[in-house]
Amino acid sequence: MRDLLERINGNGVEELLNGKSDNILIPDAIFIRHGGSLVKIKYADILWLKGDGNYTTLVTRGGVYSVRNILKDFEIALPTKEFIRIHKSYIVRIDEIAAINVKEVKIDEDSVPVGRTYYQNLISGINKLGTGTD
Repeated sequence: MRDLLERINGNGVEELLNGKSDNILIPDAIFIRHGGSLVKIKYADILWLKGDGNYTTLVTRGGVYSVRNILKDFEIALPTKEFIRIHKSYIVRIDEIAAINVKEVKIDEDSVPVGRTYYQNLISGINKLGTGTD
């Protein structure tokens, strides 16, 4: 399958498989519909996202936006090295995580829930020291 895709697409197989392309003019941001316009949201400004059915809420440094896209659309579009899914309804920016416990992560002033099935993946990807019970 991969060989077939390479012949069809040339050299951008990974981008095709991951829904990404080198033809994107602004690679560090996404544009969302808000107030009748397309508004640029830089990846670095996104703190976390919450999916709720056909809508996703983006919490950014500049405000909160509700978009008619499912969370999976954002999971595909956002850079995997910068964002992680921590719950069936939540994605967070990795470098904004200030604290982690079994039930939630702390991002800025917000507490974002962590799902049981996502917790181990989150914990296995961080450096941790100490074995205290606190």
